[in-house]
Amino acid sequence: MIRQAKALGLDNFSVLCNHVLTPSAIMTILESPEVRELGTVPLDGFIGPAHVSTVIGSRPYAFFAEEYRKPVVIAGFEPLDVMQAIRMLVRQVNEGRAEVENEFTRAVTEDGNLKAQALVSEVFELRRSFEWRGLREVPYSALKIRKAFAAHDAEARFGLEYAPVPDNKACECGAILRGVKKPTDCKIFGTVCTPENPMGSCMVSSEGACAAHYNFGRFRDVPVVAA
Repeated sequence: MIRQAKALGLDNFSVLCNHVLTPSAIMTILESPEVRELGTVPLDGFIGPAHVSTVIGSRPYAFFAEEYRKPVVIAGFEPLDVMQAIRMLVRQVNEGRAEVENEFTRAVTEDGNLKAQALVSEVFELRRSFEWRGLREVPYSALKIRKAFAAHDAEARFGLEYAPVPDNKACECGAILRGVKKPTDCKIFGTVCTPENPMGSCMVSSEGACAAHYNFGRFRDVPVVAA
């Protein structure tokens, strides 16, 4: 779209780019004190993202399997895809293997979509740093629009600057995203903070850990006593 806007000479089309890079986030998690030093987060492996992997392929994940001995299984979107990916991940752990496996073979290849990669490289470049919710500042973990397309870059056109917005002081979303805490460890989970009245991103998104646990797991936390 950005290339087309430039080709057509449009002056009323702008894009605010917030694209982030999954491998950078994985690296930050693996290098975090909770995982590498304290061992408070028992991280056995990763389920690789489907959409991202259709573009970048499975090759970029090999480093994590080789260097950190953490298995990676790229999964599709359907429930059976996820279940099969978990099964493959558990099998690797049980067998003491650390490899990159691709469950989503119908859409993901080792090299990915080379044409899409070329387009991304043409239009975008790396940011020096980007703030991730729960992970703080992560160097070279996001993309920005190249100067050649600055006419359609909302940051450049309108002088936009990033302003961090802190979470609610009682919200534990950052720790939950890093795996340090569970949703039920948050004092406002299920009381003040619900899907109808979310206090943090983990509850805002239907895919968030808090929203998922609220909808599907919270009743399992309450022991049932037969009369």
